[in-house]
Amino acid sequence: MGEDLFYLASKLMRFALYVELWPHILGALGVLALLVRWRRAALWFWLLSLGFVGFVMAAPVDRWIAGPLEARFMANPDLTGARGVLLMTGAENTDRTARTGLVNTGEAADRILATIALAHALPNVPVIVAGGQGRLDLQGHSLSEAEVSARAIREAGIAPERLTLESQSRNSAESAVNAAAIAREITPDLANQNWIIVTSAMHMPRAISSFCAAGWRSLIPYPVDHSPMADQWFSGEYRDKVAVMRRALHERVGALVYRFTGRAVSEDQTFALGCVLTR
Repeated sequence: MGEDLFYLASKLMRFALYVELWPHILGALGVLALLVRWRRAALWFWLLSLGFVGFVMAAPVDRWIAGPLEARFMANPDLTGARGVLLMTGAENTDRTARTGLVNTGEAADRILATIALAHALPNVPVIVAGGQGRLDLQGHSLSEAEVSARAIREAGIAPERLTLESQSRNSAESAVNAAAIAREITPDLANQNWIIVTSAMHMPRAISSFCAAGWRSLIPYPVDHSPMADQWFSGEYRDKVAVMRRALHERVGALVYRFTGRAVSEDQTFALGCVLTR
């Protein structure tokens, strides 16, 4: 599958995984069934819609789906021997940043904050900021996600010469391939050795498997942006739960598609090939 076709298919798949819309879609199907006098089908659609909402409100579904992903790699890993930091973008709002001239972020801003902290703590290592535009619309955008994050990092006092931007990738697999080429250009003996990868905890398993498939080795996963999740039955807010479920389903389905198309390796291969130093 060509990269452009894969990119388009991945975005359409993402729309299909908007859990927030599922009860509304079921309700709308019930109305349509009633209009064509399929009363029993309409009743089933409405019961499924109400049942879905009720089950999500009562059960810790978000923890069941997302918990294992976020627990895959430990928080605050040992950074001994780290020779570079790579930030995977995804927190930036490029439109608002371009319009206002100020750095604007949305969810996952912890990625940027963690990268700034790591850059201060490890003052002699290079920093790669990887991420172009993951937008499906056809409008032109003057800024890439990497440029927005790099601006925030520079404003936090990190020297510009330490930063290298990768602004062409549209997904994790492309970021892994493009960033590997950049790492080799920075210093050949640094490439693919003991680089810290910063991204959201839920995204980290798919990111690491993509980097492993692209040839990276001895990575140090640095998961941040952990999700709020219900601890037990009848706890948590419905809106928060479905948001976490959407992200978790996106990661799980995305990981399967990446492996099927050769853009990622399995979890067993990740450890067998020595792609990570810490778990």
